[in-house]
Amino acid sequence: MAIASFVLSALALVGVLAVAAWVIFVGPGGGSGASVPLTGQLPRSAAGAALAGSDLSAAVTARVRQDGGDVAEMTCPRTPKVGQGVVTVCHGVISGSDYAVVVYFETADGRFTLEPV
Repeated sequence: MAIASFVLSALALVGVLAVAAWVIFVGPGGGSGASVPLTGQLPRSAAGAALAGSDLSAAVTARVRQDGGDVAEMTCPRTPKVGQGVVTVCHGVISGSDYAVVVYFETADGRFTLEPV
């Protein structure tokens, strides 16, 4: 009886240590679909001015590819002026699925955050 309880206690300790290691190295979300918004920067020439849809599509595509996504197609509308609080939505195919990508411009110099939905 004492040997069985020692073995079970040891197995429980190993299990707790394994869960702790998982949380430390992978994170509490477990890597299952948890997404973090991507940030990027437009070229200086586009900052503060009107932005062609093709230029924004190129910037969004480059940032998504940099993060490991496979962008087959991306279209964005013309943005009348890049500035803080300006929001636009691009549409495309990323890694074989259709996505709308919300682009939030944070500053007039072209810093943006992407949120695929």
